[in-house]
Amino acid sequence: MLSYRSFTFDKDFFQAAQQAPVVVVSPHYDDAIFSCGELLSMLSTSTVLTVCTGVPENGAVSTDWDRRCGFSNARQAMQTRSLENEAALSVLDASGIDLGFLDSQYIDDSRLDSELLADTIALNIEQIKPSSVIFPLGLFHKDHIHISDTFVTICSRFPAINWLVYEDIPYRNQAGRVAERLAQLIERGVPIEPFGTELAGDYKTRAVHAYQSQFRGLGHRGAAPVMHLNEKFWRLHCSLELA
Repeated sequence: MLSYRSFTFDKDFFQAAQQAPVVVVSPHYDDAIFSCGELLSMLSTSTVLTVCTGVPENGAVSTDWDRRCGFSNARQAMQTRSLENEAALSVLDASGIDLGFLDSQYIDDSRLDSELLADTIALNIEQIKPSSVIFPLGLFHKDHIHISDTFVTICSRFPAINWLVYEDIPYRNQAGRVAERLAQLIERGVPIEPFGTELAGDYKTRAVHAYQSQFRGLGHRGAAPVMHLNEKFWRLHCSLELA
């Protein structure tokens, strides 16, 4: 099993980021900021691609999660969460692109369209031309896992890009989640190694506070349960075609 040692990002990463943007992938509106907000605050040019931003055809549908977050229906939930996300990105001076896929809670078969997702991701990467792409390790939530798996399968198309994964906050705090996921990737033949860690600071704190609806859903009184977790990253070597 790989061991994780704590260290900060090397200067090569930031030098490359001065020449071309860094893309951070967020399954839902809060994930990139919860898991990478401090790193985003350190970048001069960054774009957050948020995957599950669509409103279901029946916008009046009401799910258990949305009700826990204080919303009466899906349309209200997604509109409010979009505004929260805009506020958070503004704090970090990051741009955002919404891909418009539906959250699994709004899909009967609970699956994103894998082929369409892969094509949409590839198109955005081709247009942005990033130096690095950082996507979720893929912990616990089915959307996180599916999106992570999709990136793993397409990263070999872009060998010049520095490919990283972040440990999904707050799910990475669940016992055994990270080790289990790393073991799955290693079994699939994905070369992966520890890359870096960042401590949370003031800018991230302000950005995280934008997601008040998520605090309600998670049962948090504030940002502390998110902020006490350091951001951790792993590097993938995506020169090989992976199934």
